[in-house]
Amino acid sequence: MLRLAAITLLFVTACAKGQATAPPEAKPGDTFVVTRDTLFYDSGCAQARPNDGKLAKGTRFTLVAANGNCWNVKLADEDEVYIQPTDVAPAS
Repeated sequence: MLRLAAITLLFVTACAKGQATAPPEAKPGDTFVVTRDTLFYDSGCAQARPNDGKLAKGTRFTLVAANGNCWNVKLADEDEVYIQPTDVAPAS
């Protein structure tokens, strides 16, 4: 019981400090919102150069494809970029 309480406390503390959260289950066509500024990439998450910009908190997008911890997403202006979906939530 004490171990469970310690694990729960650790999890709550990590979340409260704004650490990344795991991406939700998703399928192409689902819509999401960025919950914290998120880096994006034009050529994939493992491109050989730095990120190409940031998506601001509150940015909505549609999932095009998910490949492990790298999502291809479509923004409202029709641009497609790649993100690591650690700070996203289903759009309501």
